[in-house]
Amino acid sequence: MADAQATHLYRAIHAQPEAVRTLLADQGDPARAAEKLARAGRILIAGIGTSFHATQVGEYLLRMAGADAWAVRSFEFVNYPRPLRSDDAVIVISHRGSKMFSAMAVERAKDAGVHTIAITGKNTKLPRADIMLETVEQDPSPTNSISYVGALTRLAQIAARLASLTGYAEQAQALERGLSQTPALMENILAREDEVRQVAQEAVQRRIYFVGGGPNAATATEGALKAKEASYVTTEGFELEQFLHGPEMALEAEDLLIPINVAGAAQQRMADLLLAMSEVSERVWLIGAIPNAETEALFQRPGWSRFALADSTTLSAFPEALTPLLAALPVQLLSNFLAAARGTNADSFRQDHEPYKRARTRLQL
Repeated sequence: MADAQATHLYRAIHAQPEAVRTLLADQGDPARAAEKLARAGRILIAGIGTSFHATQVGEYLLRMAGADAWAVRSFEFVNYPRPLRSDDAVIVISHRGSKMFSAMAVERAKDAGVHTIAITGKNTKLPRADIMLETVEQDPSPTNSISYVGALTRLAQIAARLASLTGYAEQAQALERGLSQTPALMENILAREDEVRQVAQEAVQRRIYFVGGGPNAATATEGALKAKEASYVTTEGFELEQFLHGPEMALEAEDLLIPINVAGAAQQRMADLLLAMSEVSERVWLIGAIPNAETEALFQRPGWSRFALADSTTLSAFPEALTPLLAALPVQLLSNFLAAARGTNADSFRQDHEPYKRARTRLQL
């Protein structure tokens, strides 16, 4: 078995609490971005891959502040464009700024004359936007983890300031309070990584289904993406209701189901999922909170377990739109431990496999 603690991915995951603290100490540029966005009639947030998952969470965060916010894929923003209005604002999210359609998204927004904000890593290659919001140093692992959490933190900072500017004082206070708690909650999650390691060892030969509702639908698809990138495992991520309309037919008893549940509008539907899948699934690893008393008994079964993101009192008061900052850590750890259990290099992006290396030469990303 490979050494899971020797990877760049592992070190980047463990660096996240301090990275979030550092970002939270820098409020200037997020405040400037919020002031521009407060004058926007509509906000489009563009990204690719993991950065697109950040845009999906950003949509929920900015809507907490009263914004008309929409997540879009950079490729579609460039190639299948919806008309831009004079009072639009565009946020482009990119880890390194090196991807073709991320750069083109910035240029399209600038050419349209709308307010443009970039959320990107340090030493980025992204074209200059009106406001450049840096996140973290470039991650040496292509399985980006810390830059994802950095982008979510910047989006949450913007949302908190925007909420205070637009008269959503209660939401602003909830976001600020939740952000202040986040680094310590992350440290608590990382201190329990052996729970995740055990799940990875048991799941190494299984198909994996991640399922989440609301903002954690993005966590589900991000969890599947990270597991694929690091360990090449067969896995999918689904929005909760979408999973219930057909994909659950592919779930076999021996597969691993990973529901992600927190307090919010999706909680009752997540309870429905668990009760239904209790007739089929022998392996369930719930991230977050058990939805209700009826489903609590299910977790006494062999093969059913839970990973708490925080104690129940803290999590129930924590803004749902911020919970992807916490839920990202166990799914990232799982991807790293799966890679170790399967003997893959979590940092290689299969560049040590000649066919995949040749395939990448045929693609301009």
